[in-house]
Amino acid sequence: MNEFKKPALLLPAGSPECFEAALAAGADEIYLGGKNFNARQNAENFTDEQIFEAIRKAHFFGVKVYVTLNTLLLDRELGDALRFAESLYLHDVDAIIATDPGFASALHARYPDLKLHASTQCSAHNAEGVKLLASRGFSRVVLARECSLDNIKKIRAAVPDTELEIFVHGALCVCHSGMCEFSAYMGGRSGNRGQCAQPCRLPDADGVCRCSLKDNCLAPHIEEIIASGVTSLKVEGRMKSPAYVYGVGKIYRTLLDAGRSATEEELDKLAALFSRSGFTDGYFTGNIGSDMLGVRTEEDKQKTKAAEAEAEAELYHGKRRLPVTVSAEIRANSVSSLTLTAGADSVTVYGDVPETAVTAPLTEPDVVKNLCRFGNTPFSVDISSFSLYLDKGVSLPISSINSLRRTAAERLEARINTVFYPDRRKTGYMEPAKPHRGGADGCGTAAHFVRAKGMPPRKALGGFSHIFLPIDEYLDAPTHVRDAVDGVELPPVVMQNEFSLLEEMLIRAKLCGIKHVAVQNIGQLRAAQRYGFQIHGGIFMNVYNGKTAEVLAKEGFTSLILSPELNAVQMKAVAAASPVRTGAAVYGKLPMTVLEKCIIREIAGVRKPAGKCEACGDGEFRYYRDRTGEQIPVHREFIHRNVTYNPYPIYMADKLDPVADGAVGDLHYFFTDETPEEAEAVIEAYQTKAPTDKKIRRM
Repeated sequence: MNEFKKPALLLPAGSPECFEAALAAGADEIYLGGKNFNARQNAENFTDEQIFEAIRKAHFFGVKVYVTLNTLLLDRELGDALRFAESLYLHDVDAIIATDPGFASALHARYPDLKLHASTQCSAHNAEGVKLLASRGFSRVVLARECSLDNIKKIRAAVPDTELEIFVHGALCVCHSGMCEFSAYMGGRSGNRGQCAQPCRLPDADGVCRCSLKDNCLAPHIEEIIASGVTSLKVEGRMKSPAYVYGVGKIYRTLLDAGRSATEEELDKLAALFSRSGFTDGYFTGNIGSDMLGVRTEEDKQKTKAAEAEAEAELYHGKRRLPVTVSAEIRANSVSSLTLTAGADSVTVYGDVPETAVTAPLTEPDVVKNLCRFGNTPFSVDISSFSLYLDKGVSLPISSINSLRRTAAERLEARINTVFYPDRRKTGYMEPAKPHRGGADGCGTAAHFVRAKGMPPRKALGGFSHIFLPIDEYLDAPTHVRDAVDGVELPPVVMQNEFSLLEEMLIRAKLCGIKHVAVQNIGQLRAAQRYGFQIHGGIFMNVYNGKTAEVLAKEGFTSLILSPELNAVQMKAVAAASPVRTGAAVYGKLPMTVLEKCIIREIAGVRKPAGKCEACGDGEFRYYRDRTGEQIPVHREFIHRNVTYNPYPIYMADKLDPVADGAVGDLHYFFTDETPEEAEAVIEAYQTKAPTDKKIRRM
């Protein structure tokens, strides 16, 4: 017998109409967003009053409401975000879904009884990441969508006391959540800020959609998922219609209630509601490849049109109702009475005294028919549970019977306590982050190389305070290269089943004399600390505000690279509030996406290599042209992932003075596909503050 209880069904609501659809579909939990600070800024979303009403209505049915405040926040936005969260807290919200460490820390300190859920943008791929998020006050962690069933089960076994949520249906980003800069770099619309323009869905210069994934569908795996012990199953879709939310939600409700996986007929219905040339379960099963790719076809759209029309018709009659039992008494010479009971709540109301019938006495069918008309109320009744005592030969106007029903329904609705947390109270606001060092430490310099073969001669590297290589690249490098390197960078993604390999690499690096480690993901932090390294925050840590810098400093980071999405003024504000050294990327083709699938293999035209992927295993960069003709660099990372890079670098050699005054901290140089000669030329250009005529980006 399964030791785990069935997980909750979490449905999306991108609008009040979608909220009603989620309720009608049988959601246990509903997530939605306000007008600001959520990762679906292009959805209709909710006004504050609409959110408060949604919470009240959901709680009437015992359904929980989670509100998304899951974007990265600037320092100037933290106050407004906290005030919004406070209003949600005081109006009985069940949890806040958050990403930004600084915001989450401030909110948890102020309201420790308010549940926090760590958004998938927190990039939790392993048990260490889940544990660290739990230590920050998160009661639930949404696991990375790339986690396989095997990894999910291992995380559950290692972290039995934290709620785990997984995505089971809907759109998939090709990039690991929280690690995508594609839209920000190529169009100025940050996915980390809820403004993603979805450039990954577009075809490249050859007309190939290399990064457009089919929608996720785990309906064929419900039995395995239930047995895995996860807490909640999330359906993605805050940009979708009410018909989609209802249609998809009803099928998953049926599957969970029956404890079974989907039939072919149910899968066809799901695909008709929305698909991109079918579905994928590649991440969940570990079968990752080009067959995960899909685009929306005209045939798909026509199927959706018909399927949504059918779902809309069903939704019209599918309003969610609370079942009640009905007990009525109509006795001669006594006031009539009606009792409605819903769970532990019950009301009894009294009406008129019946008269002796002259011609047509009341019949049981007449009474039952009129007392069960709950159409405009949130209640429903099972006729078989109806209890009626009716004296023979009495008469009572239908208007009196209807009045009994209306009064009882109104009083029962008022009696049912929809406030889950009656003791919540407003508290004082926290002080904003105070300046710690104000950039007064001056600045150092650090060079980060993707490849050992791209490093110039050691004499050209003498001006750098630190030189970093990826840990696997460092361990495979010749001795003369390792002698020039004092730091290693950890990969941005380490799955649970890869964690022992990471620890082995850390031990080997320690034995080689490495003292500095750049951590790219919270799931790596404790492992790096166990072996006594000095911890630096890598570029994937997404440091957006001073509060986040404070949180990471308390966790053991000694320096941080600020998000490259920030401008120089914003960086200086974070640097001023940070208790540890900060820094900025002043040169380099910065990473845009971290992919679980191998694009290099597809560029090479290799579909299913046997054993190790020879297409990308040589460590060379490959390129594909985007729709504008730009050459996008791609490189293999860690075990077998791909990282794509911005096709043109940040270049600040001739504009370095405003950031080299120490106000943003250290200066970081990122070298990717440059040859040693090109890297040396870049270093010299920065020494001479030389301009360039090449296509570049500025900070």
